Amino acid sequence: MPESKPCPSCGRDNPVDAAACGHCNHPLAPATSPSAAPEPTPPSEPAEPSSRGFDPGVRPFRPIRPRPPRPQQPLQMQLWLIVGAAAVGIVLFTAFRGFQESNAPRIEGAQPDQQKLADSARELLAKDSTNVAARIMLADVLYDTGNWPEAIQHYEAAAKRDSLRVATWVDMGVCYYNLGQAHQAEGHFEHALRLDPHHPVALFNLGIVHEARSDLEQALDFYHRAMGSEPPENMREPLVTRMREVMGKLGRSAPALEGTPPTGR
Repeated sequence: MPESKPCPSCGRDNPVDAAACGHCNHPLAPATSPSAAPEPTPPSEPAEPSSRGFDPGVRPFRPIRPRPPRPQQPLQMQLWLIVGAAAVGIVLFTAFRGFQESNAPRIEGAQPDQQKLADSARELLAKDSTNVAARIMLADVLYDTGNWPEAIQHYEAAAKRDSLRVATWVDMGVCYYNLGQAHQAEGHFEHALRLDPHHPVALFNLGIVHEARSDLEQALDFYHRAMGSEPPENMREPLVTRMREVMGKLGRSAPALEGTPPTGR
């Protein structure tokens, strides 16, 4: 422990327990002992953090900042996007249908509306091969365009599913007749008459077959039966023409156009 303490004002030594300097009377601080705790110093303002003195183990506080909202597109822009997407879908669908149609079998001699009808029938048959109505629809297009062999194939397929459709047997008979197979045609017309004895078209066609064989009496009989079976209006004129020609070949002056009304109908 020091024996004296200097005066901070004049520098003179003074006793350790002196409260003031004996020379200039300047107050002296009391002596401190090693065990005495130093007086606390008031806290100072914290220094600004330095990047070089940053402790990597302590993460500085960072306030949470909400993510800024995504900018909303104007309503007009949204509508344009929807319309654009729809247009792209239509273009793709049209291209796909065009690809299908370009690869669809073309029917020789078919008009655009007939080809479209045939394509529709094929689409139905692709989904259900037992669809009789679609099979006949396709056969009718082939019939109307003179594709007789293909028409027969589809008429026969329809008849296997539904053998009671009289018109199917009649149309098959016409196809065979146009292919020069009169015997096959006659068999189909007769089968149609077994289903409906008063079918005017089947009767008329049988008259054509017999007239081509020069079996004029038999032909005239079928023509008379057809006339008496309420033929469709567009068949009356050709029917009368055939009857007059046959009557002329037989040496008769005028055909008897009044047929006997059918019975059992």
